[in-house]
Amino acid sequence: MTARKNIDISKIEVRPATSTWDVDDIKELLSNYHPLGCNRAMGRRMYYIATYEKEWVAVLVFDSPVKSNNMREREIGWSLSQRDARAKHVANNSRFLVGKAYQGVPNVASKVLALATERISKDWMRRYGIPLLAVETYVDPSHNENDGTCYIAAGWNKLGLSTGYQPYGEERTHGKWYFLKPLHSQSYEALRSEIPHALMTGVKDVSGTSNNNFVLDASKFNMKELQKALSAVKDPRTTHGVRYKFIPLLSLCVAAVLSGHTQYRQIADWIRNIPAPDRARFGLRGDTTPGETTIGKFLRSIDPKQLNDVLTGWLRKTYPRKDDYQFLILDGKALRATASDTAKQVGFLNVFAFELGIVIDQIPSLKGGGEKPAARQFVANSTELEGKIILADAMHTDSKFISEIQKKRLSISSLSKIITES
Repeated sequence: MTARKNIDISKIEVRPATSTWDVDDIKELLSNYHPLGCNRAMGRRMYYIATYEKEWVAVLVFDSPVKSNNMREREIGWSLSQRDARAKHVANNSRFLVGKAYQGVPNVASKVLALATERISKDWMRRYGIPLLAVETYVDPSHNENDGTCYIAAGWNKLGLSTGYQPYGEERTHGKWYFLKPLHSQSYEALRSEIPHALMTGVKDVSGTSNNNFVLDASKFNMKELQKALSAVKDPRTTHGVRYKFIPLLSLCVAAVLSGHTQYRQIADWIRNIPAPDRARFGLRGDTTPGETTIGKFLRSIDPKQLNDVLTGWLRKTYPRKDDYQFLILDGKALRATASDTAKQVGFLNVFAFELGIVIDQIPSLKGGGEKPAARQFVANSTELEGKIILADAMHTDSKFISEIQKKRLSISSLSKIITES
């Protein structure tokens, strides 16, 4: 194969090896050309192939992570129990081999690494049902002259030289450079959080620093307390044709949503996929489970304000946090499928306590201008505005809204601090 000097790296593609022939070829290449050979699979494994104009450029192997690494644990902020429970969200790039014709070509190795890490979390989720949040690797200085420069160029963090590994009854191996790369800006936050984070569900998108990025582990729920709270919600269904008991089905839907599954299809899939004994713990017995249509019809029939009030009280009791907050965010939301005309959609003005991460009040409104009187109603009726900063859309902050705030005996000079257009 002729050595290449310059290529258009934007045309490099990386894909998982999906056929046994590709996997066999990768193993043979590693056995013949990688200084450490082809390693034995340790736990989960995925092979990747990088190509340039249909020609193989490089191959990569990702395995389950090493069991313990003090540098990794310090960087993430893991306790030992968190490491044992969440190491499955990390993969180890155990082998990386660039073809001889492409060795030394500027930026090829780092480009391949970048493309692989861009897609590996979803690939891992698709194959194993587990989303990846970080990748790690070891670079052996005795076999690599550049000490992992390509990893640094691809955004991996060089944390230091490992202490080596000592197999039972053998001498300790020499140290290797250790690299770790988060696959998301909030990866480390999610991995060390006491409250399961949405990134670890693999089904919920996350953004910014919103408290909505955190989800609760349904397996840890006190089911009796949840169902006791939900008993205050009225069952709107008639007795005719009711197939599933109200409280068991509603508590399962709540558990699914709090576990990061927010769409009707996802809720139905979550209920169907959890073990039958777990469904029985909720009180949903039998061999049948509700489908997407049933879930949608069921949830749309429930009074949303009544359900929100019940869940807010339950969350504040179950999810103990210091019950004080400074920021209140006003944000209107429409209920799905309530009207084809946007202006006639039924919705709510949500009052979100930012530090608590929950909606503490909802005022019914129509999307077509109904949010303004709802915002005024909230200010007029609220007794908890002292010392608070309200963040609202410009449409909410008209002269009547300001008039309601002035009635709270606040000085005019403080209005700029209390009302912020977002």
